[in-house]
Amino acid sequence: MEDSEVVAAIWKIIDSSVESGPPVILEAPEGTSLTELLAEVGRRAGRPRNLAADGFTDPSLTERTGLPLVEPFGDELLEMRGWAYGSHWIGCGRVVTSRRERTVVVIAKREDPAVSVTGKREDPAVTGFPEGASWAEKLRILTDWDPVPQPAVNWPAVEADLATSLPSDYKEIVDLFGPGGFDEYVDLLVPGALGMDLVGWAKSDGDATDLWEPYASYPAPRGLLRWGASEQEFDFVWQTGTADPDDWPVLVGLFGDWERFDCGLGEFLVRMLTDVQYGFPTSRLHVHFFQSHDLRSVEG
Repeated sequence: MEDSEVVAAIWKIIDSSVESGPPVILEAPEGTSLTELLAEVGRRAGRPRNLAADGFTDPSLTERTGLPLVEPFGDELLEMRGWAYGSHWIGCGRVVTSRRERTVVVIAKREDPAVSVTGKREDPAVTGFPEGASWAEKLRILTDWDPVPQPAVNWPAVEADLATSLPSDYKEIVDLFGPGGFDEYVDLLVPGALGMDLVGWAKSDGDATDLWEPYASYPAPRGLLRWGASEQEFDFVWQTGTADPDDWPVLVGLFGDWERFDCGLGEFLVRMLTDVQYGFPTSRLHVHFFQSHDLRSVEG
């Protein structure tokens, strides 16, 4: 079995409709680079968690944090990295048997973390966060983000330039995170960020009258105002028009097809990362991150 066949086999098992059963163990071809295998799986599954290294297994592991990936190997396990991916665990690691070291892949069933011990589905955008936490603070907790010093945005000047106020959760998120992207899936437009300037994009989009048919671009009445960009070719926008910008809904478009989310930007981002019912691949990941971009213009 070639490396590519191993990776293809992983996704075939993941995409199957099998509801239960013991973990599936695949042996990679001799000479397979674990680093390359991790990178290949990570292109779809994101960043893995370190479950075992140098023959030492994390003693805090539970059924909810990756234990099913290490249990089949016992003392033979040398190294294991794992992903929580929807209803499955995926693991890639090294084991040794009879002095022979092997690279292996493990796929195990995973219980839905949104289902509590009572069997009821919990809201992933609420459960586990401090009571009263803002959406920006929830994003910080989700991504384990440690804010770094950065030039402050002159919000009155930005809003005057745009001739509109902006949603308060967006401003709080920008002030906390600055320019960058979540899970390498959506990049935040930030005033003054080179190539990712919210104001610059708004003016460029506003000149394209047929950009988002059947919707108009801001500053037209109820026009769309872009707040995010994505290599996935999605358009992340607000639909303006209500007197209070905090009531602007989020719209996500792809090649002319639009989906509306009746919530603010902050709630949308938290649910995009955590709520499988929103349908984004990021919600299948166990670990989330924010990658900061040094894109500030000299004007700041």
